[in-house]
Amino acid sequence: MGCSLSPELSSLIDAHRVAFETFEATHEDDENFLTASRAEDLARYDVALRTCVSDAEFVGKLRYLLEIERSLWGDPEFLTQFGSIAVAVKEYLDQSATPQ
Repeated sequence: MGCSLSPELSSLIDAHRVAFETFEATHEDDENFLTASRAEDLARYDVALRTCVSDAEFVGKLRYLLEIERSLWGDPEFLTQFGSIAVAVKEYLDQSATPQ
C-alpha cells in the first residue's frame, strides 16, 4: 500500500478483504447475497472508522478505501457514492481537532 500500517488497521483491512472476497463470490440471486453484502459493508465501515496513527497511515487507508469503492462502483459520479471515504475523512478531521 506504500506506507506502514498499524497492526490494528492492517487487521481490519485483512478482515475486510475476506468479507469483500466472500461478497464478490456471491450473486444477487444467491440466498447469502444480502448477508455477504452487509458483512462487507460493516467491515468497510470498520476500516473507515479506525483511528490512524499518522498522516501517512491515513493516506494509506484512503488509498485502500478508494480502491474498494472503485471496484464496487467505478469512478464517482454522484455525491452519495464513496461514503466510506467521507466517513474516514470526518473521523480523521474530528481526531485532528481534538486536543492531544
